[in-house]
Amino acid sequence: MKVVIVTVALQTINPVPYKVLEGNKAVEYEEPVICSIYGVLAKTLKKDEKVKVIYITYRDDEHWEKNRAEFECKLDEINKKIEADISYETVFIEFKNTKKSYYKLITELADRIPKNAEIFADISYGFKILTPALFCALRFAEEFNDAIVKYICYGQTTKWENNKAKEGILVDTTSLYYLFKLMNSMVAADAETASRILKDFLEI
Repeated sequence: MKVVIVTVALQTINPVPYKVLEGNKAVEYEEPVICSIYGVLAKTLKKDEKVKVIYITYRDDEHWEKNRAEFECKLDEINKKIEADISYETVFIEFKNTKKSYYKLITELADRIPKNAEIFADISYGFKILTPALFCALRFAEEFNDAIVKYICYGQTTKWENNKAKEGILVDTTSLYYLFKLMNSMVAADAETASRILKDFLEI
């Protein structure tokens, strides 16, 4: 099963084409999409494949219902030709940065990711502090539910016209997650050895 985690925008957004400047060009998608990970899904979804989309949003935000509905509509459009079996869930967090809010996010996500899932995530929108909380949940899913993190994408808008986004780039941040994973599991006799392991990983 694929699990797709999306942080819902806090403002009105419009679809744009996302180009891949660095990384896996195979997932570049020419059509405008409302969320950069949707271009990746358009290239990887399969007929009848079970897909669970988990939205992370703020219940008190005035845009969440409209944006969530639009996110689903755009993904359903992509899926018409593919015919994957897509279901939708929502994790609500408070519209403020508190430990309780992010602990809730980590535990709810961990509970919703099934065993042996392939995880796709988009961290373009929402509070940026969501990212370390998401990494913690993904690490739990990998360690205890045999999940595999396939993509973590960030859609960066690069061109605007009349206050509307026109173009963007798809930044594959998956390697940052695996660096986070390495740092948590690194064992070395001293700082010099640890530094060498880190540089080898980063190919510096």
